Amino acid sequence: MKEKEFPVLKVTNVDWDKDHDEIEKLPTEFELQWSSKSWTVDEVSDWISKKFDWVFNSLSIDQVGTWEDSGCSCCAGGCACC
Repeated sequence: MKEKEFPVLKVTNVDWDKDHDEIEKLPTEFELQWSSKSWTVDEVSDWISKKFDWVFNSLSIDQVGTWEDSGCSCCAGGCACC
C-alpha cells in the first residue's frame, strides 16, 4: 500500500440482535473506508457497534480494495468535493 492508501472493507451478512425497534433500518451489508492501514475483526466490530449503536450476532469482513487519502480537511477519508 502507498503511504496515503488505506483499505476498503466490505461488511456483509450482518446478523443484528433482533431486540431493536427499527431493525429493518439497520444495514446487512455495506462498505467502509478504514482510516488505518491495518485492521482486525475486533476493531471493525467495535466501530460498527458504536456507529449503529447496536450489537450484532455475526458478520463477515473482507478487504475489497483501497482508497487514497486526498488530504481533504472537510471530511474524514477523502472525497471528490475538493
